[in-house]
Amino acid sequence: MPIKILKIVIAGPYGAGKTTFVKTISEVLPIETDVPLTKNEIDGKRSTTVAFDYGRMKIREDLVVHLFGVPGQERFSFMWKIIARGMHGYLFIIDSSSEERVREAMNMYSFFRDNFPDTPHIIAANKQDLPSAVDIPIIKSILKVPYEVKVMPLIATNRRSALLVLVALLEEIRNTLLETVKYTR
Repeated sequence: MPIKILKIVIAGPYGAGKTTFVKTISEVLPIETDVPLTKNEIDGKRSTTVAFDYGRMKIREDLVVHLFGVPGQERFSFMWKIIARGMHGYLFIIDSSSEERVREAMNMYSFFRDNFPDTPHIIAANKQDLPSAVDIPIIKSILKVPYEVKVMPLIATNRRSALLVLVALLEEIRNTLLETVKYTR
């Protein structure tokens, strides 16, 4: 039986939880390209991703998912299109601990929507376990999320939470592929 390989990009602004998500869900030791921050810590973080994070997960005997986390800082935006090339879908993770952090995701989310308009995606609202977490309808409003795009709660350090989000994205990819096949016959 041939093995199907899916490429999933994990996108989102700096500090949203992309590296944590990949570490939580990968079945292999993740590859990270984090380097120490040159200035004081930002929001308690001591490092930042400068190239990409990589993880892998076997879903079934015939389905393997490769996860590529992109750097979230604007200065590394030239890499977003490079890493996204050939992706089957993307998970856009935001820090939902405050409305200000949600707003920080607006430009990067617009970039992905504008450059990959037909690519299935889901928004994962990370840090939903915090008391200050922003409600999903407010997140949809701030980011101007299209009606058909799911916004799901996420706790990136929790494997079950991460798996629920990944499975939802895989369903979106499957549905998109089925629609494509239906319309090309």
